[in-house]
Amino acid sequence: MDQQYQHWLYALSAPMVALNIEYGASYTAPDFYPNDSSLDLKESWDIESRESLFDTVTRMIDHGHADELSYPYYLWHQLTPNRWRDYSAHQEESRQVLLEFVADTALMCGSGGIRAWDLCRMSFLCRIGVLNQWMTEQESLWFHCRIAQRARHYYASWQEYASGFLIGRTFWLSISEEQPELKRYALNSKGTLDSNMTISRHLFTEPNSPYQHLIWEMDPAELEMEKPQSLQEVDWS
Repeated sequence: MDQQYQHWLYALSAPMVALNIEYGASYTAPDFYPNDSSLDLKESWDIESRESLFDTVTRMIDHGHADELSYPYYLWHQLTPNRWRDYSAHQEESRQVLLEFVADTALMCGSGGIRAWDLCRMSFLCRIGVLNQWMTEQESLWFHCRIAQRARHYYASWQEYASGFLIGRTFWLSISEEQPELKRYALNSKGTLDSNMTISRHLFTEPNSPYQHLIWEMDPAELEMEKPQSLQEVDWS
């Protein structure tokens, strides 16, 4: 695979690079942290082997945090404003808070909603898998091709994709709040955290960001590759 297409695939985890760039993260290095030899994922992800990495990625890519809001984001783009308000009014209060959040953010991230939050982090995990020598670069690229299929299906631009990540991160940072009023406050306040602003600045104003020079509409055939023999046991499309 040509280097420009590899860089496009690695750009799927660019928001995670922007979040960690001061710690040596790279937009283009296959192993994310080119100056490090490993990264412990046990405490944060409960990942400590090739098998647990594969299990996490194949599960989270389609059934991660985005699951809870995927249908509301889809629905918001299908209903008229009046029908959406009627739908929301018939939900429980705790659900209404989340639907308000969806309505406030749906134009920014599109019908894909916050799936980019999961897609980006799975790209990150694959690259850390290379760093920790749990997978080869070719294996990581094959996983990235699967992630890219989903990203291109749900989003129309890098801007939408990055918005989906940032909105998803806001949702995740608020996930522990259970009382409706506290949840509403958290969802409104977490999005303006300095870290989210820093991610946006790195992605859309810094010249080394891949989003400054890589077009979204790459030829999908160039973002495909044959499944490595070493991954034949991985049942994932």
